[in-house]
Amino acid sequence: MDAPHEDSGPATVNITTFDGCTLVASQFGAAKKGAIILSHGGGQTRHSWSGAARTFERAGYLVLCPDLRGHGDSDRAPTSIYSYQDYARDTLALSDWVGENTGIRPHLIGASLGGVAGLVAAGRIRHDGFASLTLVDVAPKISQQEFESIRKFMLDGAKRGFADPSEAASFLSSHFPRPNSRSNTDFSGLKRNLRQGEDGRWRWHWDPAFVETLYLAPEQFEQELIEAAKNLSLPVHFMRGSESKLVTKESARHFCELMPQIHYTEIEGARHMMTGDQNDIFVEAALSFLGRLE
Repeated sequence: MDAPHEDSGPATVNITTFDGCTLVASQFGAAKKGAIILSHGGGQTRHSWSGAARTFERAGYLVLCPDLRGHGDSDRAPTSIYSYQDYARDTLALSDWVGENTGIRPHLIGASLGGVAGLVAAGRIRHDGFASLTLVDVAPKISQQEFESIRKFMLDGAKRGFADPSEAASFLSSHFPRPNSRSNTDFSGLKRNLRQGEDGRWRWHWDPAFVETLYLAPEQFEQELIEAAKNLSLPVHFMRGSESKLVTKESARHFCELMPQIHYTEIEGARHMMTGDQNDIFVEAALSFLGRLE
């Protein structure tokens, strides 16, 4: 595993996981108060957490923002097959890297896919991998109809591609209107989630195979997450966006009944994290929860 180098911006580190897959991550700050892994959602990259990382850094945390396997600058799965268990093992490798370099067990804050990976890791593989677990719009029960809608949206953009970033922005806004988004001419954030192919077209900066090979057995997925939740012995914070169609109010109620000890926060006006979204709106609630653990 490569150690970080000191510079004025985030350090870039490479972390090798259980099957030789290399994850590229940005490291912010130093572990004055503790350490945090910010794990992004499916179809995002580590840059989705950049604003949040700076806030946590100012609060005294070392922050590690990885590109999950098949996303951003990290390796794609060697077999082109993706599983929640593999993402979970990757997350534990990230935790081990933080521990080896700081002597501190990190908190994990995971949005969507990143949260599922943390839940499976802590509940099914190793109970002591993290100091706490914050799940952003993650629950065992999800809307299958909404998931399939998201899957179709992601595959359409990944395979067909776009003539330029402005077309990608229009494609996003037509499916998921964002009244508070940046100007229609500012594509700087969106470009971080796109790459231009040899044919000149722009496609999402992740492997389409991860969408095609995950969540193919919804009932098995739900049962595995239920069992993982029952096995959790660490502090857990569950955050749901009030406008999320994937994790519904019924989903949230089920999760809270499953784990009476869970700390629940509903973020008003937030929806499920999608490609190009920023995760920064969850920071205040996350910091509040971490403060309760000090």
